[in-house]
Amino acid sequence: MAGGQVAYGKAHRGDAVQVWANASQPWQGEGGKWVHLATASRLATLSSGTNTSDLFGWANVGTYSSSSIAGQDWISVCIERDAVYEMPINATQTLSQLRYLQGKTCDIILTSGIQYANYAASTDQTLEIVGYKYYDSTKQTLLVRRYLNTISATEVA
Repeated sequence: MAGGQVAYGKAHRGDAVQVWANASQPWQGEGGKWVHLATASRLATLSSGTNTSDLFGWANVGTYSSSSIAGQDWISVCIERDAVYEMPINATQTLSQLRYLQGKTCDIILTSGIQYANYAASTDQTLEIVGYKYYDSTKQTLLVRRYLNTISATEVA
């Protein structure tokens, strides 16, 4: 793919629910993002590498910032357990390196409001890598789904 933006997001399947968003969530980049429900408020909050042990689902929001008032905005969150999403990878990989990553687990890293699949980290084993897309030598993505140990016990579905 030359020159265009990739709209990261759902690659296959996925049922969604509507949930309230936490205040001032800075979703950046195309497509959606992984969210968890804040412990006290139960509001959808952008997940980073430090709070991904209990992912709730994938917020279908695109580039968006929620209201500065908590619980003011509804967002759509895909909670299907085996839905697959396309995410940017945190570092350029060769085609053979991408092939090697299939079946492995990885974590999420959040940089400037953009979530990346952190292929080199699996401390939390947040995501399972099920595939990849190789657009060119400077743009690759991973196809991921929630890894079993990140399924929230508080899902509403």
